[in-house]
Amino acid sequence: MAVRIVTDSTSDLNPTQAQELGVTVVPANVIIDDVTYRDGLDMTSDEFYRRLVAGPSLPTTSQPSVGTFQAAYQEILDQGDEIVSIHVSGKLSGTVNSAEQAKASLGDDAPIAVVDSGGTSIALALIVAAAAGTAGQASSCQEAAEEVLRNLPRTSAVFALDTLEYLQKGGRIGKAQAFVGSLLSVKPILTLVEGEVHPLERPRNHQRAMRRLAELTREKGPASRLGIAYSTDEAWASELQASLADVVSADQVMTVRFGPALGTYVGPRAVGVAVTSAG
Repeated sequence: MAVRIVTDSTSDLNPTQAQELGVTVVPANVIIDDVTYRDGLDMTSDEFYRRLVAGPSLPTTSQPSVGTFQAAYQEILDQGDEIVSIHVSGKLSGTVNSAEQAKASLGDDAPIAVVDSGGTSIALALIVAAAAGTAGQASSCQEAAEEVLRNLPRTSAVFALDTLEYLQKGGRIGKAQAFVGSLLSVKPILTLVEGEVHPLERPRNHQRAMRRLAELTREKGPASRLGIAYSTDEAWASELQASLADVVSADQVMTVRFGPALGTYVGPRAVGVAVTSAG
């Protein structure tokens, strides 16, 4: 028996990263012009962002179905393994609910523990990576899930968007609604508090936003792992990593790209940084 980790595609782990971690990624759905695409599988990110900017209407998203989770869980259970299923904040998506329903459908004795990470994207990716690294030491999925829950407060993230337009239209703006109406030439910096989007600062241009992301990350204190996310400008991710090179060694940095499910809300020219504190 082993404990295996399942997550959803809002973790933004690419297939290579997921394979290296031994993690199963269940795709969310992105609907564009009445066609449903599996997040991270059916459309490249470049094509998605091109259509996001050029399209007449905003894409919509939906959480993975209960059946999709059932199939992913059953494949792992059939191998005699247990599961810790770690997902995007329940305040941002119904994914945790789908996972819980799938678990219930497999019976009371199914060795599955579902965890609401309270985060998404690179923060979720760091949480999942840490869980994958320690799952082999756990004697059961419940023990592994308890370890994940204990460590959740160690990981936090900040994001700088080019605009709040996509987040607002997509209905995921949360407390950042307070910024709407005063955002002329402002690059809003947001964070997640108790699983909900909250506003932090309103730097006036991209360079100030990048500088503040680095400063806010350093304020978290000594770090054990760093994560960087970007939507359309990989050079910005490299710039952020360079500016934080003294925080952790290069082999402790994970970089992801906002996939279509999250790209629907963060839009082009978005960047983010997540940090897991040491200790």
